[in-house]
Amino acid sequence: IPNPQSPIPNPQSPIPTNEICLKILIIGDTFVGKTSLLLKYCDGECPDTHMATIGVEFKDKKIKLNDREIKLQIWDTSGQERFRSITQNFYRNADGIIFVFDVTKTETFNHIKDWLLDAQVEDSDIKRILVGNKTDLAENRVIDKTKMESFAETKKMKSFETSAKNGSNVDLIFTEIASLILANKTEKEINELYTKNPQNLSISSELTDPKKGRQCC
Repeated sequence: IPNPQSPIPNPQSPIPTNEICLKILIIGDTFVGKTSLLLKYCDGECPDTHMATIGVEFKDKKIKLNDREIKLQIWDTSGQERFRSITQNFYRNADGIIFVFDVTKTETFNHIKDWLLDAQVEDSDIKRILVGNKTDLAENRVIDKTKMESFAETKKMKSFETSAKNGSNVDLIFTEIASLILANKTEKEINELYTKNPQNLSISSELTDPKKGRQCC
């Protein structure tokens, strides 16, 4: 499990000077589809099965936003209680957080308020959005869009529906969180982001190793 205080730069690549680096966390209960959203966004595919995230996993993706080169460092955190103390360390210095629940499981929606407190962002300047995932399972849906939007409004967050399986709104949520982060920064703060040391991060192969157990995404 990586140490959040010790970033590991890629020694093979020079540090780019024209690239903004933003740290984004994906938070929520186990098996709400956090890893699937990440893999769909970064790799263009959602595995049918995968193992629960252990601690924290990583991927990054470069995008262009408002004529600026942006590198998103996306941190996929474990939803398991036994890893809470570890994942809490990764909340530090986050630029944005995506809170994810499963629209087919009421308890994952109810737990969002706990994740908000856990991340201690209720009154912070960290940009955050709420995501209801697995909308492709319409016949099993128990949390409707109106309920999600109402809750998000009370927490001063934007909300989105997604499906990692069919890709619905997946690109949108990452572009939106990046836009919110940059919109909240001054030109001086944005220029300072150019000096951040980007990391070479990747998702562990254990997530999709069939020999290590499987769960639905």
